[in-house]
Amino acid sequence: MSMGTRPRAAGPPRWFEASPRRRGATAPALLFWVLGIAVFVLPFFRQPFSAEWVNSDDPRSAKNWKAEDQPYNELDVPFKEDLAYYDKDLASELGGKSLAEFVNTASEEYFGVKSSYLRDSGVIEVGRLASGRKTYEAECAGCHGIDGANTVPGDGGGPAARFMHPRPRNFRKGKFKFTSTATGERPMRKDLYRTVTNGLAGSSMPSFKLLTDERRKDVVEYVRYIAMRGEFEEMLLSITIDDGSLPDAKEYADLVSERWDERKLSSVFPSTPETQNDAASIARGKALYMDTSRANCVSCHGETGVGDGPSAKAFKDEWGYPIVPRDFTGGVYRSGGENAQLWTVIATGIGGTPMAAFAGSLSSDEIWDVVHYVRSLERKEN
Repeated sequence: MSMGTRPRAAGPPRWFEASPRRRGATAPALLFWVLGIAVFVLPFFRQPFSAEWVNSDDPRSAKNWKAEDQPYNELDVPFKEDLAYYDKDLASELGGKSLAEFVNTASEEYFGVKSSYLRDSGVIEVGRLASGRKTYEAECAGCHGIDGANTVPGDGGGPAARFMHPRPRNFRKGKFKFTSTATGERPMRKDLYRTVTNGLAGSSMPSFKLLTDERRKDVVEYVRYIAMRGEFEEMLLSITIDDGSLPDAKEYADLVSERWDERKLSSVFPSTPETQNDAASIARGKALYMDTSRANCVSCHGETGVGDGPSAKAFKDEWGYPIVPRDFTGGVYRSGGENAQLWTVIATGIGGTPMAAFAGSLSSDEIWDVVHYVRSLERKEN
């Protein structure tokens, strides 16, 4: 089957006990605030799970799912929409078997909360999931998605998502932007914990330092869980589309479990201590930054580091959303502002984006040189 196109939700408060003159002034003010709050809040609740309200150029737009010339890999089609479509489309090839029933049954068997397979695998701390789910639903679901008419937990399609740029992460793809593991590997718990704790600077992802340490650990475990389960479901769907037959669910459950097994992951970056940050290091870093045959940072981030290189406007991430190179002059980095965090980003790349990994093409010391040059581009306050 071609994947090129695809037709693709008690008494009054004390402040009211005032003089008649005071009450007269308070009533209009109260009305003003009520209207103001309504204007801000109501859009979040109006058609929160419908795909039709999304901008027409958005990869999550139902209009684009139905476009004949829209590449499949530039669509962020909600899983429920995808599964329902192919359940009908592949019915004859599957001999009348229900793809949706197969995926849902396998998902519950291998990655359900009460699954003996999941418990025995040791990949997830099952005891944290109930608390993690409560925290997720209270703090995260509005952006990252809940179980609704057209969304599932973790798909990045929460009711507030359409107002955000960049869009909240879709955890179900198994891709996370900022990790300390090797390129392509799943994140470790501490990577997700760091993001939950510190947030992502320059984005809508806030810090959750006010949550207790245990609640943050619980929600990290729940995010790992819904990401694993989502990756498994998406994999079964994709394999069935490609092969035209139902796959061996356990084979892919084992593959997903192995990918997420922290006992087989390790933080490999930074691999060496920071070198001397001096004029010589900055000069070497600049040479690498400008060298189109080596680091070639200039083609995306521009000669002055403002993100205006010749390729800057050509990029989309793996979820289909436009993405622009970082403006280094502002000194704001999503992964964090420590030099070691920048080293890790350059070494491992940013998952799901055009930002490549340079650990194989630059030495550790050369990456430190690039870090030092990038930091030198930041605007200095007078």
